[in-house]
Amino acid sequence: MRRLLALLLVAVPIHAQNADDKPCRADYTIRARYEEDGRRLHGELVVRWTNESRDVVPDLWFHAYWNAFANSRTTHMVGSGESLRGGRVGDDEWGWQRILSISVDGADATESLEWVSPDDQRAEDRTVFRVRQPRAARPGAVVTARVRWEAKIPRVRRRTGYKDDFLFLAHWFPKLGVYESGNGWNCHQFHATTEFFSNFGTYDVELDLPAAYIGRTGASGVQDGPTTASGGRFTVRYAAPSAKDRERAERDGRSPLVHEFAWTADRHFVKYEDTFHYAEWAARFPDEIARVALALDRTEEELRLRDVAVTVLLQPEHASQGRRHFDATCTALFFYGLWWGEYPYEHITCVDPAWGAGGAGGMEYPTLFTAGTRMFTRTAMQVPESVTVHEAGHQFWYGLVANNEFEAAWLDEGFNTFSQSDALWLRYGHSIVTTDFAGLPYDGVPIGRKPGGTALADALSGRRFALPWVGVVEPLRGSGLVDWWREQPLLSYGRQRTDPREAERTGYLLDPATDPVDTPGWLYCDRTSYRVNSYRRTASALRSLQGLVGDARFLRGMRTYSERWRYRHPYPQDFFDAFQEGAKADIGWYFEQVFRSTATVDWRIEVEQSRAQPPRGWFPDEGGRWVERQRSSAAEARGGGGDGPAPTDRAAREATGSPADAWITNVVVRRRGELLLPLTVELNWDDGTSDRLVWQREEQARKAWWKPLEGRGPTRKKLVSARIDPDRRYQFDLNLSDNEWHAEADRAAPLRWSERVFAQYLHGLHAWGGLGG
Repeated sequence: MRRLLALLLVAVPIHAQNADDKPCRADYTIRARYEEDGRRLHGELVVRWTNESRDVVPDLWFHAYWNAFANSRTTHMVGSGESLRGGRVGDDEWGWQRILSISVDGADATESLEWVSPDDQRAEDRTVFRVRQPRAARPGAVVTARVRWEAKIPRVRRRTGYKDDFLFLAHWFPKLGVYESGNGWNCHQFHATTEFFSNFGTYDVELDLPAAYIGRTGASGVQDGPTTASGGRFTVRYAAPSAKDRERAERDGRSPLVHEFAWTADRHFVKYEDTFHYAEWAARFPDEIARVALALDRTEEELRLRDVAVTVLLQPEHASQGRRHFDATCTALFFYGLWWGEYPYEHITCVDPAWGAGGAGGMEYPTLFTAGTRMFTRTAMQVPESVTVHEAGHQFWYGLVANNEFEAAWLDEGFNTFSQSDALWLRYGHSIVTTDFAGLPYDGVPIGRKPGGTALADALSGRRFALPWVGVVEPLRGSGLVDWWREQPLLSYGRQRTDPREAERTGYLLDPATDPVDTPGWLYCDRTSYRVNSYRRTASALRSLQGLVGDARFLRGMRTYSERWRYRHPYPQDFFDAFQEGAKADIGWYFEQVFRSTATVDWRIEVEQSRAQPPRGWFPDEGGRWVERQRSSAAEARGGGGDGPAPTDRAAREATGSPADAWITNVVVRRRGELLLPLTVELNWDDGTSDRLVWQREEQARKAWWKPLEGRGPTRKKLVSARIDPDRRYQFDLNLSDNEWHAEADRAAPLRWSERVFAQYLHGLHAWGGLGG
């Protein structure tokens, strides 16, 4: 078994930060001017970098993220197949950054600027550069760098850029990498499947914009001072964290910091403002507060959270959804704050991207995030609630506990997905799944797939065919009314309700074993593997970890990690160590198998049950004599034999301990795959009693099957059902359909579902036949 596990473990960077190390710090002062003509940005920044490492540092490394969008040969564009969130970059939509000058501690360093590609050595990629320092920075030294740059803003395709009057600028300035003691500069190229990593510090930013954007901007932090307007332009200043936040100490004495600054502007923004009041939410969810207080052994007063001002910047067509965005943001502030520690800033901004700028949606930055919504939505659909809770939740996982998203994106994306599911469930419950007809959502989904057809069938039915010099023609393309008539959803559709926690497992099943979770973002096999491992598989692993150690210990382990690494940069091993310490659980084997291997599991249960047959043959009685079971009439006709009178059936049964109404039950649990977890099996009997038996990891390592009733003789109890993992502690099982056994089958449910499928196909074929035939 050990050799097999060794084969499953994939070599990944396994390192942890020294818990006593203080992270380096970077404080930025930035001035930038936006020119609508040519979509140009001109900027100058001063960054004060404090070397808190134990090393002497000779150089500075910077990111220039927008150069990923400069041409089709960058690392990012090659890795994405030139498709950014489903769209290709047009000829006039490229973006870039150009360094005009850079000085370090007053000395010009422009001539020493060198573009580097540490990950793939691609010469066409210019997303990382370095410069030499005039004097190497010793531990504790403060280095001041001044950078002048200009940029062409890309069309919004991935996270940042413009769409008509809408601007969302993220990673928009030359930005220092992260220096790590003993490891040097951690400054990766911008890959198609990586996000970001940067130092904590403060930001003071002044923006110079066209006057049409006055009162229509938002940014990290809060506005610092009044807006000043002159000559058709205006300037606005932002501070992140705010001046008040910088002076406010948390319970452990630390003051808030941030590690990024993003901003947005749209002359069409509609503003919705309100305040998250902790007391209101505490009154609504007292049981959750009590649960957390008990698990963490803290008073409810110690769990109290600060009130937070919330601003939602909406598109005019979504103005009526302001309250819903606000409520979802408060959902994250309350539950995440209760579980993982208080949101420490006085303000948070939620941005609704413009139509056609979806590439900027669903993104997170300190104190500011983007959501995403649609028309004709209602709360039960959890649009925009789901994405809003998720992105607001990133203020905790990534914003406060700032892991390296290049190398371990799952430490925030997966943790956030897990937290989001619980928060959505507690606040909103099940979500409904809808189907659109003419852009209007209908509460229902088709039960079966549409019948498939060959090219000939499509042509004969008039649905789709090719013509010379014209191309593909679809004369009977679907429309709202036609689709409704064809589908007849009132008769053929079924209603689907989704528990967000169950969605974690369904996402995990999309790709459960291609790569280990603990893999650097750009080294996953493909984008599917990256997304499954970073989001749903990690969430499933945490959900299963909670089932393994129990709710209270899980919460203590997670809280220990979140508090210890607040305003710092943890790696996977830091999480494993902190969790085990907080949970008081020695489960290193779990982290190795679940996060650092591709081990999977499929359990199944099999039951054979029948009436005990009358005993046959010779049995010893109490006196030690062999007695034969009562002979059949055929045996009697032959005269029989033996050393005494033939016993009755009752006597024979008593001799063997087999009652007349006994059942013989054989249960077999099988395991396919190498993931070993203590597994509970529940057996329910017809007298109302239940047995819960556990198949331990050590036993599973010896063999792949288990007979929990082995050695038990016939019994008067009849088994009515058997179930693997009855409390659903784990989400790893690849197939749940063979995890239960029932003595009596439900014969009505298949008929109900079959009727719906038959109705769907009947109406669909009738429609196609009538229109195309």
